[in-house]
Amino acid sequence: MRALEVSHLNVNFGSRHVLSDLSFSLAPGEIASLLGPSGCGKTTLLRAIAGLLQPSAGTIRLGTQLVGLSSVVLPAHKRQTGYVPQQGALFPHLNVARNIAFGLDKKTFSKQEISAITQEMLALIGMSGYENQMPTELSGGQQTRVALARALAVKPKMILLDEPFSALDAELRNELRTDVVALLRAQGTTAILVTHDREEALVSSDKVVLMRDGKIAQMGTPEEVYESPISPSIAVSTGDALVLDAQKFSNGSISYAISPSNAGQAPSESGFVVIRPEEISIKKAGAAGVSATLIQLDYYGHDAMLVLKIANDEKLIRARISGAIDFKVGDVVSIEHQGPVRFFAKM
Repeated sequence: MRALEVSHLNVNFGSRHVLSDLSFSLAPGEIASLLGPSGCGKTTLLRAIAGLLQPSAGTIRLGTQLVGLSSVVLPAHKRQTGYVPQQGALFPHLNVARNIAFGLDKKTFSKQEISAITQEMLALIGMSGYENQMPTELSGGQQTRVALARALAVKPKMILLDEPFSALDAELRNELRTDVVALLRAQGTTAILVTHDREEALVSSDKVVLMRDGKIAQMGTPEEVYESPISPSIAVSTGDALVLDAQKFSNGSISYAISPSNAGQAPSESGFVVIRPEEISIKKAGAAGVSATLIQLDYYGHDAMLVLKIANDEKLIRARISGAIDFKVGDVVSIEHQGPVRFFAKM
């Protein structure tokens, strides 16, 4: 059974097509990231799944239940989805306990049951003892945790997170993201995360949905979209990438700046190759490979990015290396590509 199935979904705002014929599905417990530039339709898709706007065409199913189509929409509060907007959006006049319990129906749950669920959620997010704190007394990370607890308190079929970590500093963002993903996995909760951050999408997800102009450009596991992008632009959107002019020959070999070959032969096809900086090996001058000059070195501690210039070629080459740095700016070195050759023909 699928936890979510979106089929041929269209959303129009007047004459503007925001989502066009969009289809994908999630298995129970699967975490997906919607990754793409601003205006590509990520939040619109999330809001359509949540029931906060009505599709123009297509269907949305949660499990076996049809919850959204152009003529009938199940209201948001009946969908059993939890929605975590940007920056948490806690109710400022309610304390932490009342924020968490906000979605619990007082006709369904007794005061004792609501209190027990609230305490359970506080323990789950590591904030026991904070029940009487007001939102203004919390840090940004704590507010996000409370917003997540509020969403989980109603035992939803799915959690929808709209860039919940975007306002946090890098260290807190990474820590909280790790905790939230671990919590969702421990609960077995199906979830969708909207993000602009390609590393966040890759590290958080079972499935990455790359969106462009209201459509799905590519979808797959983090490994699939990173290692096997379907276009140079998709490669760039999922991580650092070098796009180099290339020539393909009738024998299947490919020539490009880091790997020249087939001198004197006529190419059968012109195009581009996409390579990742970590796939470039750097050795002392005279070793196998192409000669290049190191013109810039950015040291990050855990690794370093080297910028290199090949003689008679304007394209700069970026290489990522880890471990001890044996080179300095101005050195002449040998570089070699050691990885898959992703060739794309010119359109």
